[in-house]
Amino acid sequence: MVAVLSGVVLSCVGGRYRVFTGEQILEATLRGRMKQTGEAQVLVGDRVALAMHGAEEATIERVHERDSVLRRRSPGRARGTRPVAANVDQVVVVGSTRRPDWNPYLIDRFTAVAEANHVAAIVVVNKVDLEDSAEAFGDAYRRAGYAVLATSTKTGVGIAELRERLTSHVSLFAGPTGVGKSSLLNALVPGLTLRTAAVSHRSGAGRHTTVSAEMHSIGHGGFVVDTPGLRDVGLWGLDPAEVGEAFPEVAPHRPDCRFDNCRHRGEPGCAVRGAVERGLVARTRYESYLRLLEEAEAAARPWG
Repeated sequence: MVAVLSGVVLSCVGGRYRVFTGEQILEATLRGRMKQTGEAQVLVGDRVALAMHGAEEATIERVHERDSVLRRRSPGRARGTRPVAANVDQVVVVGSTRRPDWNPYLIDRFTAVAEANHVAAIVVVNKVDLEDSAEAFGDAYRRAGYAVLATSTKTGVGIAELRERLTSHVSLFAGPTGVGKSSLLNALVPGLTLRTAAVSHRSGAGRHTTVSAEMHSIGHGGFVVDTPGLRDVGLWGLDPAEVGEAFPEVAPHRPDCRFDNCRHRGEPGCAVRGAVERGLVARTRYESYLRLLEEAEAAARPWG
């Protein structure tokens, strides 16, 4: 008799899947019928049904319905999107105060991707031990309504609070390379030894240490997904008119614009620009909105 188990996919590499059943981690392959019928690819975070053939051999028989799929733009000039992970509850966007320096535009791209995927976001200001005025880095995001945490793996600041925020959630860690995502995960998950690498002294840029998405249990129903450092994150498929919805602090002001189709550039009577001038919307966030709007408009044009 074939035993049937339920589990969560932790990693997918070379057609082999590590699946957590709640009691053990099994290595599984995809059932031949699923390959032949072209069913949706299995993603990290998928809840699956496993068939056990003996003590150690397992096959994935079925992927249960997903609550969400977090997607990113296909890299390079390719059109379309690429799924990153399934059933994610929140995106933890990590930036660093120094080495590499805080980059509002890159942080805004990640929060916008979370909003476009209808997934909550938390902003983490990491390496606060390197900056005396680290509190200021999160101001724009607090004003936008995001939870902002200050952390340091060297001093331990904020690690306990971050762990509490991750309990009972499936959280995907994202952010520029070198900001310390893997070091944070090593501090959060006992026994985890993800590879880390020093930031380049010459360029100040981070080095890739994570090569594919991988999920880890942190106990108490919490899972964290580590993703490769992404240098190219886009909002492919988002209509230009919807870019404003990826900036939650912009939404309350849009109905007060003079024109219904206002893009919040130089149109007369734009309430969003007025909110920026009054300090209700951070100027860095507004500038990121304009850049992402331009990107969405360019993506919407047919290739010639």
